[in-house]
Amino acid sequence: MEKKLSKINEEVFLSIIIPVFNENETIKTCYHEINKKLEIYKSVLEIIFIDDGSSDNSVQILKELSQEDNRIKCIFLSRNFGKEAAMSAGINHTNGKYIVQIDCDLQDPPEIIPSMIETLEKNNCDVVYGIRTERAGESFVKRSTSYLFYKLIDKMSHIEIPRNTGDFRVMNKQVILALRELPETQRFMKGLFSWVGFKQIGFYYKRNKRIAGKTKFNYYKLWNFALEGITSFTNIPLKVATYIGFSISFIAFLISIFYLAKYFIIGDKIQGFLTLIVSILFMGGIQLMFLGILGEYLGRTYLETKRRPLYVIKEKINL
Repeated sequence: MEKKLSKINEEVFLSIIIPVFNENETIKTCYHEINKKLEIYKSVLEIIFIDDGSSDNSVQILKELSQEDNRIKCIFLSRNFGKEAAMSAGINHTNGKYIVQIDCDLQDPPEIIPSMIETLEKNNCDVVYGIRTERAGESFVKRSTSYLFYKLIDKMSHIEIPRNTGDFRVMNKQVILALRELPETQRFMKGLFSWVGFKQIGFYYKRNKRIAGKTKFNYYKLWNFALEGITSFTNIPLKVATYIGFSISFIAFLISIFYLAKYFIIGDKIQGFLTLIVSILFMGGIQLMFLGILGEYLGRTYLETKRRPLYVIKEKINL
């Protein structure tokens, strides 16, 4: 992975980063909508599409668009590395004064980008992140689990990660340069956007339905994404495991004292084979659960020590 691939070019005012994974139904619409809604930036705009190992004809569509418009820059990764890696590839190749991260499905409306930039400049801040007031097209289960996850990580983490936000945001070049310096490969970008600091404010908006196609995130991927976020920005699960372990041991010690005293004082024999089995199974379950938590942290450490690149680029166009 190239860390500082491109210097910030003041001639490019706005860079749009768009990760792509099997989005052949949305790419052209996304491009035309951005062109139309950001007409005022037409001569100082670059659009960076990062294809994350698509298996449909997304690659061919991107190549055709890049031939028609040299403002379109394309990065083709050698396989599917995940959205966080694709975003990082885009961040490492931007040239603009301001950088916007947006999804190809246009759930985040590009027409509010000028207002977000205006908000950033008026408030003399470094980041304006989108806060969703409505989330059209998302199920109650997804909205509820998302809310609970961000509430949980906000309580557990040592940094504040705003709720009801996604990757949609405007950042200045200082923030981008800071993000390029981060060495980790196991990434939770929403956390990293907050971790780098700088002055950040929210911008409220209504999130739309996908313009076409289906989301590439299933509940299994969302679960792994949640684990990535929690293990990246807090060690509280390890502390909880320690506290619960001590608590159970202490309770078990008190119960042992109680039964021993009962036996020696009144001669009552300890009964209950079933109780013993249930206790063993309970303790075994607790131990396995916390071994799993410990394994998550050890696994992250193991992957980081390999120092593998975050992504591998197969091809670049107009870069």
